Amino acid sequence: MALGEPVFDMPEWFHSLISRDVINNFAYSPTAGTDEARKAVVTINEYPGNFDNVCIVCGAEEGLSAGIGGAKLYWAGKKNELLIPSPYFLTYPTISKMMGMDLKTYPIPPFCKGSIAESIREHISEDTALVILNTPANPSGLMMTEADIRQVEAVCDEYDAFLLVDEVYRFFGNVEKPVCHNWKTVGERTIIVSSLTKCFGLPGLRLGWAFTRHSVLNQIFAAHQAMVAIAPTISQLIISRFPDFDYQKWLEDNRNRVIHNRKIITEALIENKLEYVPTLGSFYVLFKIPEAVLEAMDEVDFAFYLKDHFGILTVPGKAFGDYSKGFMRLSYGGHPDTFAEGVRRIRKGIDSIIHKGSSHE
Repeated sequence: MALGEPVFDMPEWFHSLISRDVINNFAYSPTAGTDEARKAVVTINEYPGNFDNVCIVCGAEEGLSAGIGGAKLYWAGKKNELLIPSPYFLTYPTISKMMGMDLKTYPIPPFCKGSIAESIREHISEDTALVILNTPANPSGLMMTEADIRQVEAVCDEYDAFLLVDEVYRFFGNVEKPVCHNWKTVGERTIIVSSLTKCFGLPGLRLGWAFTRHSVLNQIFAAHQAMVAIAPTISQLIISRFPDFDYQKWLEDNRNRVIHNRKIITEALIENKLEYVPTLGSFYVLFKIPEAVLEAMDEVDFAFYLKDHFGILTVPGKAFGDYSKGFMRLSYGGHPDTFAEGVRRIRKGIDSIIHKGSSHE
């Protein structure tokens, strides 16, 4: 229940794409990616632009590095501050250190008062080169609307800062709003990063993209070339064929499975009387560790305690920043038939610590 790896079924047409022609192609592609792969990205995501606005990268992870690196190259020392959400995806600070950026965080709902745009405004500065917005969020499951994104874009425009929208879970919304947000417009300074990894359950293809209408794309190309040169040619050939098939049905099936998994795991948390942050999108949930447990051990020791004594893997909340300390992250991207038992074991582990403390007293 720790690893954020989705378990989905693949349609037959996907297997048909693994052809002799594809696996025999090991040549370099253009740094930005093949035109066909870039066109497929625009089609799949319905981005309001064309393939010239796309850089094909090695998964969203490299997309983040290339996006931040591109902003670093663009500002050339004039701005060097990176503003990230908290709780945050745990590699944001590592990438910031690698790029030599000055890292700052801003709290996101429900860990802040007011809207996310208000939180960003409170923490942004004239030195901010780039702001990251993660929606739906890992690890909290927070989901932004189009209006929320427009408000954040307006703040970034005011401070002449780039906005990087990390939307790898965009298609995993909820029953009321299946897709987190649509892109009828994209702000002039906005960089969008996503991949095939989560939405299609294809992490091993290492195929992602960065989309922007801003000239910073040229610096993203340069950062991408310096890091990996090109994304896998084979993976580009595969995604370029997606528009020829019913990829939307595949996305819908995957989303429905995630929504079903969310229902199962939240019901299990409620049944076992575990407090959690409402999860609207992605496939993660933060549950609150009871104070009686934290009085006996810190959350890292608690994670190892659950692993060693109850066969459960979780991720301590402190890995995602100060605001999620005292929480644990559970992934519900895996097999739903394990969730109820997993949460039951967590509850059993909590009770064993609390009862041990009571008996000691």
